[in-house]
Amino acid sequence: MKTEELKYKLSMELEPKAPYNFDANFHKPSHFPSSDNIWRKGKYWITMVWKGRYLGLKFEDKKNKIKIDVYSKKSLPKEFIKDLTPELRYRFNFDQDISNFYNQLKNEKPLGPIIRKWEGMKPIAANSLYETLIIYIVLQNATVRRSNQMLENLFNKFGKKVKFDNKTLSTFWEPEIMEKSSEEGLRELKVGYRAKTLINLTKQFVNKDIDEFKLRKLSREEIKKDILKLYGIGPASVEYLLFEDFYFLDALEIIPPWEQKIFSMLLFNKKLVPAKKILNFFKRYKPYEKLAVHYIWEDLFWKRKHEHIEWLEKEIRL
Repeated sequence: MKTEELKYKLSMELEPKAPYNFDANFHKPSHFPSSDNIWRKGKYWITMVWKGRYLGLKFEDKKNKIKIDVYSKKSLPKEFIKDLTPELRYRFNFDQDISNFYNQLKNEKPLGPIIRKWEGMKPIAANSLYETLIIYIVLQNATVRRSNQMLENLFNKFGKKVKFDNKTLSTFWEPEIMEKSSEEGLRELKVGYRAKTLINLTKQFVNKDIDEFKLRKLSREEIKKDILKLYGIGPASVEYLLFEDFYFLDALEIIPPWEQKIFSMLLFNKKLVPAKKILNFFKRYKPYEKLAVHYIWEDLFWKRKHEHIEWLEKEIRL
């Protein structure tokens, strides 16, 4: 695959609403690594497909502001940047105010110390809705290693390699590119039964059966209803989307089996407790149940970066 050089650079500085924790937002240790992004303390690189253009983005922590370098193959028109800027603010959640969460729960146990440690951590939708759903599909019924292999195969087939700021990263692709593929062709990429889901879901985006930007203006129940119309997307995926893509901080109705095992050990020091018991535990944090889950979950995976947690490694199965 030929690497495309992104030689043009445009820089801007944007100010996120405080509190905003750069490293805890741009790097989620619980997410599996993929070749479209790199995080280093205080810096983050990611590719973006936006309005037919392949971009390289570099984010840099500047205390109260974030510097963003936008790399492209050709010079970008002013109107393009005018549309891109609010999209960056949305995807990286610069405008959501979570100060009440901190003020209300900073002294609660066991959450308080974790909140104080990661103050300003929020969900961010670094990818488009379509790209996020592709990730969810490769995560279905697979180990982390297997999911990573499937996504990299898809990158190599449908995406590009771009070079910017001395980094070479993969890109996602526009739905129209994958739509040209057959189910059999996708199976050759070792995605198994997911090939059918990928094709059907992609067709729904090409046919504009769903509009990500309209969804952002809808209520939680309206979003849920529309997302469930997508092929192969069930209630658990919808709940993740409500939090990670649409920023509903109370979206907690389901504890998936894998999370159930981890929260059983983490919160109750038992191999397995009923999902209902875990849900009841988080009810004390209303109206921030899912954000509380996020803080406890990511704190665990940040710890994993620095220490070996035997029972956790058995569940992750890298």
